[in-house]
Parts: sequence; structure tokens; C-alpha cells
Amino acid sequence: MVDRCVVLCVLLSALFMVATGLDAQERATDQWLAKPVDGSTYQSYVDFFSYDETLPFETTMISSEENEGIVREHLSFQSTPGVRVFANYYRPGGTSNADGPALVVLHGGSAAGKDAGYVEYLVELLVRAGFSALSIDMQYFGERGTDLLTTFTEEDKHEHLYNRPGVYLSWIVQTTKDVSRSFDLLVRERGIDPGRIGLFGISRGAQVSMIAGAVERRLAAVLLLHGGHFDRLETGHLPAACPANYIGRISPRPLLMLNGTLDTDYDMAASIEPLWELAKEPKEIIWVVDGGHMAMEEEHRSGMLKWLRQNVK
Repeated sequence: MVDRCVVLCVLLSALFMVATGLDAQERATDQWLAKPVDGSTYQSYVDFFSYDETLPFETTMISSEENEGIVREHLSFQSTPGVRVFANYYRPGGTSNADGPALVVLHGGSAAGKDAGYVEYLVELLVRAGFSALSIDMQYFGERGTDLLTTFTEEDKHEHLYNRPGVYLSWIVQTTKDVSRSFDLLVRERGIDPGRIGLFGISRGAQVSMIAGAVERRLAAVLLLHGGHFDRLETGHLPAACPANYIGRISPRPLLMLNGTLDTDYDMAASIEPLWELAKEPKEIIWVVDGGHMAMEEEHRSGMLKWLRQNVK
């Protein structure tokens, strides 16, 4: 499977370079945002995301603590052969692991990954609203850092990951497998009802969640917080890593997008609204009017939590 993916990456990279012809002075786009791939082509992409469901998790509990009514367990588990995911599992204090609904959480493109302050703040909101949450580090971020990314500036991330089509596709594939394995872990080791698990992606994690949310059909619902098609520095990606080819396939699971109308990272007209048009019902969008990237007020947080209670219950 790995060899097949690498070969296809090379072939698609050549096609990609011919097809896009991007002007460096204009915001990048691609043909799939106007017309996603057909069903048979999409199914060939789905094969990339298969994994060994019988592989032992080999879960390691690193620490556990309770603070102000929230239990936080720091752990790691094996996702695919030789690949370990580091995660924080949160649940309301005084409850068992199996009580209530749960969410898999994907962070944005910050060096700290799951331990970034904005992630912990949002997860605390979720837990106080009655959800458990498994917040994982994506490959190359947080405790899974490597020498691929060093400074975590926007230039560093785009030069070495986001704008390297083959590397980015491999990262998308691994992260999607990590989401599926996180789902499995919640069910098998935490006793969560498989019908009560959703996906919550933040910024770059939201962009990835458009793909993972389509591929992992067992998810009850998908929430995309301040995500989009291309950010302001992206120059392109392969069709198998393009959210435009996936977001319409999240349906019939409910989808919520929350975005700022003045987001300078994910542009409203070029990057957000076209994806919204591709998404299928049931779908909702919450606009933070005159808000930038990651901007939210109490009304938006309340709307987000209300939607989650209605759709992951």
C-alpha cells in the first residue's frame, strides 16, 4: 500500500504541475474546487486510507490528573506499524469513560499541537458541555515533532509540508488513519458508543477534517472551525489531498462550518464559500461577521455547542 501510494504521488505530481499553472501573484486555486473528481476516482483515493484494525494499540498512560472538574489523561498509542500518536484524553470528573458523547479533536498548525493554549481552551468548553475529547497530535507537530519542521513559521510549514504535494498527501493519509484509530481507541478502550463520536477540526485541522470526515464513515458529525480550501500561502496540492474532493461526501452526516468573514488566512470568497457550496445537506454555517482567523464571540461558541449537542448525542 505504501509503495502504491508513493508511485501514485509521483504520477499525480507531474499531472498537477501541468494542470495548475498558478500565478504567484494571485491566490491559488485548483480545478477540483470547480468540479470535484467523479465517484470511481474518489473510491481509488479511499484505498489509501485503509489500515490494520487488528493492530494492538499498545497504549501507554503517561500521566493523569484532575483539575477543576476535568480529568486529563496524557497517553500514547500505536496507530499504524511503528507510528505512535500522542494524545490528551479529557472527560468530565465524576463520570466513567463510557458516559456521554465524544469528539476526536485535530489542532491547527501550531508547534505545540494538541497542547496549544487555544486547543486546551476549546476542549475545556467541550468537556464542560458534557463531551469527552481525544485531542491528538498530528504528525510533525507537538510530541510528534521531527526535523521536517523546525521553526514552525508559515514559511517553514509551507516550504516543507503544505506545498510539497507528495509529502502533504502522505501526511493527509497518515492523519486520516490516526483519526480512524482514535475512533477505534475511544470505542475499544474507553467504551464510548460508536454512534456518539464526532470529529472537531481547528484551522489546518479543519482542512484535514474535511478529508478524514468523509473517509471515516462511522463519525456521527463533523465540525470545521475556521478551515478552508487553500490558506493564503498554499500553492496547490494533489487531488487525493484536496478537500474539495471530499467535503461533499461527508453527507449524510451533519456538517457545521464556523468561519470569519474577514479571515486573511482562509479567504471567504476564494477558499470558504466555494467549499460551502460543495458541501451537501445536512449542513450549517456560522459566520463570525467582521471576524478574522480564529475569532469567536460568546454567541458563536454557544451556537457551536448547541449544534454539537443536537448532532453528537
